[in-house]
Amino acid sequence: MRFTITDRRDRHMKIIAAGGAGFVGSNFIHYWRKHHPWDTLVCVDALKRRSNLRNLGDAFEAPDFAFIEADITDQPTIESILKVEKPDVVINFASVGRKSGGVDACLDTNVNGTVRLVEACVNCGVPRFHQVSTADVYAAIALGDDHQIYETEAPKPDSVYAASKAAADNFVLACGSEKAIAVTISRCTANYGPAQTPNALIPETIIHALHNQNIAAPGTAQDVRDWTFVEDHCRAIDRILFNGEPSEIYNVASGTKKSDFETVQTLCDALGKSAAQLDNAPLPSPKDKLFTVNADKIHDELNWTPRTSWRSGIKTTYEWYLHHMDWWDDQKK
Repeated sequence: MRFTITDRRDRHMKIIAAGGAGFVGSNFIHYWRKHHPWDTLVCVDALKRRSNLRNLGDAFEAPDFAFIEADITDQPTIESILKVEKPDVVINFASVGRKSGGVDACLDTNVNGTVRLVEACVNCGVPRFHQVSTADVYAAIALGDDHQIYETEAPKPDSVYAASKAAADNFVLACGSEKAIAVTISRCTANYGPAQTPNALIPETIIHALHNQNIAAPGTAQDVRDWTFVEDHCRAIDRILFNGEPSEIYNVASGTKKSDFETVQTLCDALGKSAAQLDNAPLPSPKDKLFTVNADKIHDELNWTPRTSWRSGIKTTYEWYLHHMDWWDDQKK
């Protein structure tokens, strides 16, 4: 029997989005307000590193939205919030990425923070917890290899970030097995879209182009990534929350595979800029990798498919940066 959080026809739902002022979290809050306007959203964020209150925009004008500044590593404070808010579900978007911090930061937020957050949910009787993880926990595939990465594949992290996310996932699954809480995990491929931090490949290229700066081919130019538009990722989380099975992992991927060189070239073409340093793409190498996963499970079981084409997603993304120059100027500072 499929697990659901609640029958949405019976009552409104309250969701706490931990790390909701970051890139994916803030996009989720905007998505949820648009598609489930009857629900209440509470954003809990420590406002460190990649988080920004400006990402939440007009959510502050809504009576059914609240922001609480708190760190998920502070379990007593989180428990006090949960006791007051009594959420139906907690979603953990809080994360320190590859470029945002070193070993200590990854361990503190990604591992210890997740542990404290789940423990707080268990102690306060929260019935549902969703962990937003990453496809980076799996090993990349050599280009040309037809190996398929399913949810049953053991994680093989190749970075501190990926290792910390894999460790957090294991703890979440253990809690789902041993304690009175239903848990699910999503592992999405590379995201792109509005409000992504300026040091990521796509926004960095857009910003350089808008400043008429040289756009160099990235050092990983021939590596291929499966790009998923952030709203499609949010919709996948929506499907998992309402229809996912407890203690299950769901891979999320659009199937839009582009080399880093192709991605930068697409952006230059879309912005009408000359990619002076991209005229000659680096030659393929045996070390080139493919970063993707097989997403048949969420497609077959939850009827999720990506709705945003590469062309449409790129257009939406660069137009957002074009109209929010003050945002990314502030972020870069």
